[in-house]
Amino acid sequence: MNIRHFTLAAAALLIGTSAFADPTCTAAAKDPQPAANSMRTLVDAGFKFQKAKVTKSDCYELKGTNTVGDRVEIYLNPADGTNVKTETKHNKS
Repeated sequence: MNIRHFTLAAAALLIGTSAFADPTCTAAAKDPQPAANSMRTLVDAGFKFQKAKVTKSDCYELKGTNTVGDRVEIYLNPADGTNVKTETKHNKS
């Protein structure tokens, strides 16, 4: 493999992995109320969550479905409850 092929392969690997990286959040605040309020607002709006966890990048990751049944992953900043990233996978109905 020559240098050009190696460079292209390395660039493709870096681009591919950055698309799947979790967003970066600040470390959890001492008061979890803002994030809890954001979660409650989503549930009250009709979202249903099956999983919740803290990511390696200190975000709260919620996995579930939105109001129309599409699968969603929502990342919340634990310090202030803001939505830092949402990924939606639409149902094929």
